[in-house]
Amino acid sequence: MDIAKYIGLFLLKNEYCYLPGIGNLEIKRKPASYDPTAQELHSPEYELLYTQTIGSIDDRFANFIANNERISIAHAANAIREYTAQAKQLIRNGHDLTIPGIGKFSGDSSGSIRFVPDANLHIEGKSIPFFKTSTRIEEQKEKPISEIYQNTSFREPRADEEIVLKPAQINWGKIALLSFLGLILISGAYLIFWYYNNNPSLVKLPEQQDESEQVSTPTEQDASNLNSDSSNTTATTMSTGTSGTTGAKVIINEYKDANRADKRLKQLQSYGNPVELVQRDSIYYIVLPVSGMVNDEGAYLDSLKRIFNPNGTVRFLNP
Repeated sequence: MDIAKYIGLFLLKNEYCYLPGIGNLEIKRKPASYDPTAQELHSPEYELLYTQTIGSIDDRFANFIANNERISIAHAANAIREYTAQAKQLIRNGHDLTIPGIGKFSGDSSGSIRFVPDANLHIEGKSIPFFKTSTRIEEQKEKPISEIYQNTSFREPRADEEIVLKPAQINWGKIALLSFLGLILISGAYLIFWYYNNNPSLVKLPEQQDESEQVSTPTEQDASNLNSDSSNTTATTMSTGTSGTTGAKVIINEYKDANRADKRLKQLQSYGNPVELVQRDSIYYIVLPVSGMVNDEGAYLDSLKRIFNPNGTVRFLNP
């Protein structure tokens, strides 16, 4: 990292630069002056001054280096301190410290530091911007009015010329395009409506139930599967001859509202399920009678749960 290079860049941009342990470089402006003897006005001048100061705190130089080197401010500050410490030791040993294009530092036996600006250093102040007229306009100004008038064509209406005001024209192409897009949208909406009306299984309208009473509606295929599973289970249990739950009833749904219970009952009966409605203590139970013998009650209840109430509880009704 070339700290000396950044010293010159920061100095010319901000008109000052503080070097820890060495001092402060500052660009001062000398005002314009008038020489009465030669009757000349001298423009303002800028000179570079050095002040040996110790103890100032300024992080702007470190921030400037950090932004240009893409490093942290702390890293840049450490690099500046290391550079100035080595430079100060170099000056104490009787050597000169040169800042390219800016000047050089030198020391003496008393420990003081001197600074001599570079002989080729020329500092100019910030100029005031101004606007300049384009060359074409300048040339246009120099032409006489008669020439400009001759090169300009004007069309004046004749006395017998009839001025016709045309009515506003209708853009039929744009109207046809908008009508076509509207027809496509209407046709698409109708096709979607027709498709879902002819496929009611795609539209699911769940009943508004409590979390504890969420039920699923079995289709006719599920009902037929249940009947076949029940008959298979019954045939199996009866063939084994083991004791079961003949005459028992299984609760497949339960509700606190009689209307909802009745609606569910009719729904299941419409699929051919021999369900019944039992009321106990303000609770309405939809039960399914058990036909035949049941060998594995857990497997039997699980099969009913998968079909009638996957999200709820299926259990035997206590006598």
